[in-house]
Amino acid sequence: MSGWDRAPFLFADDIMTDAHKLQRGMAITVLNNIQLLAPVDTGAYRGSTVVSFGSPDYRYTENIGGMSIAFSAINGLTPDALPTVFIQTNSQYAIYLEAGSSRQAPQGVYGLAFDAMVAAYT
Repeated sequence: MSGWDRAPFLFADDIMTDAHKLQRGMAITVLNNIQLLAPVDTGAYRGSTVVSFGSPDYRYTENIGGMSIAFSAINGLTPDALPTVFIQTNSQYAIYLEAGSSRQAPQGVYGLAFDAMVAAYT
């Protein structure tokens, strides 16, 4: 067996970089799935999607017209840390949509978006 061509501790940077890319890709995949699955009437439900790191954000945001704020928040992920990423909505009627009250989303949105991401990355 031949020797190492670089010191093993140097792999840590490569692993963090790869993990960061994976985490970012997974978060973007969930957001894309939410955007595709969310029922649209006024756009308030889709636009209320919030992304935060380390802890949930319980503010209600009504970004009618899109999810640009949520997508831009992903840029806050840095390769030097891997915080827990929270993707959520604080819309008052989200609980009803997730329970299947909408004909446009009879199986909910967030659960399906997460399941699709898991299927894509396993």
